[in-house]
Amino acid sequence: MDDQSAALASAFPPPPAFYRAYTSEATRALANARAQTEPLPPHLARLVPPPPPDAGTGPDDPPCTYRSLGHIWSTHDILPTLSALGIPELFSNASSDEAGADPSYRVSELKQLTKSLLIKYLELVGVMGISPEQFPDRVEDMRIILINMHHLLNEYRPHQARESLIIMMEEQLERKQVQIEQAKRACKRIESVLSSATAKSEIDSLEIKESHPIEEDDTKKIDSHLQKFQDTSQLDQAKERDLLIWSALATKM
Repeated sequence: MDDQSAALASAFPPPPAFYRAYTSEATRALANARAQTEPLPPHLARLVPPPPPDAGTGPDDPPCTYRSLGHIWSTHDILPTLSALGIPELFSNASSDEAGADPSYRVSELKQLTKSLLIKYLELVGVMGISPEQFPDRVEDMRIILINMHHLLNEYRPHQARESLIIMMEEQLERKQVQIEQAKRACKRIESVLSSATAKSEIDSLEIKESHPIEEDDTKKIDSHLQKFQDTSQLDQAKERDLLIWSALATKM
């Protein structure tokens, strides 16, 4: 059991051993057993995945724990204190979230821890030259200092997440503004094309109107010819009428 827990807690854990139980026969038997109202037998009940942890709906609800990769995790995403982990705290317990706390306290604490780390390193170098058997104490002190520095840096994670979200939203807003500008430029190009097409159609219509008087002159000429033809026909009819009158008078005489 200890070997299995150590394997799950490694950087590249192997698949859990119980995946071998999910055979085709076992899954079919589980489906048939679920269709019935009887309780599942033990060898099939272990194939049913556990329900998700109930973390509650309110901020004051107690957290639930679950196991993953050999570790026990809490449903409340909080940064545990070093004292809760059994590690000495080498910095003050002031927090920037408290009222009246200095937000830059982490900077001064990190500087002090860095100086302490350098001093412990010099002590380690001196001990290695005098009594090397005493080096574990200095190494342990350096390890605790580094853990404290890492903890202080982890307290910046919420601020880093907010700033990262702000940067992502600003980039998204900038991309949308660029797209809006591109759409506006496209609309302007379309309007210019439409206006040029409208102007061209107006020029074509003006050219047609300018050529229209020539056709009117031709029409007037045709009308004048028709009028002359009508006048000629009327003269011929008058001449024929006069001839008929003179012929009638001649017969009477």
